[in-house]
Amino acid sequence: DGAALVANWRWLAAQSGGAACGAAVKADGYGLGAREVVDRLRAAGCRDFFVSTWAEADALMPWAEGASLSVLHGAGPDDMAAALASPARPVLNSAGQVARWRQTGRPCDVMVDTGINRLGLTVAEATSGLLEGLAIETLMSHLACADEQSSMNEFQRTAFATLADKVDARRLSLANSAGICLG
Repeated sequence: DGAALVANWRWLAAQSGGAACGAAVKADGYGLGAREVVDRLRAAGCRDFFVSTWAEADALMPWAEGASLSVLHGAGPDDMAAALASPARPVLNSAGQVARWRQTGRPCDVMVDTGINRLGLTVAEATSGLLEGLAIETLMSHLACADEQSSMNEFQRTAFATLADKVDARRLSLANSAGICLG
């Protein structure tokens, strides 16, 4: 239901206060049709979108001016041609991806693992100087326990705030849908 999708995004965006509220449109908009989902959410005011792969990004081309698109799986060795041909930014998740992307001089996003233990640079890697010189649009992490009242949420928030003071990035992102409701 496209109207419900837009209503849900608007509700989450309102809960976000002054923070931007983006949308993951991976897996073909979770089966709803990524192009249709992007068009509906753009009309509602969403400007930040995320897909899993470069093939998913390519399926959304041509990309609309004024909106950003990030590829969550970063830029692997076999992805570089697609990444360089795309207006999307990679979300760099490993030291190898950082080294590979650094050579392009283009903007990127960077994922740091503050506790989900699934994906991203370690905090030690992120603060080691590895990221110096990168044009980081968004420094991000992902909450492991956002859908429950857990001390892990505060641990990750504190770790991310400390990290944000040490890494030069234009924007910061530390939430998922459930995380928005934590305040």
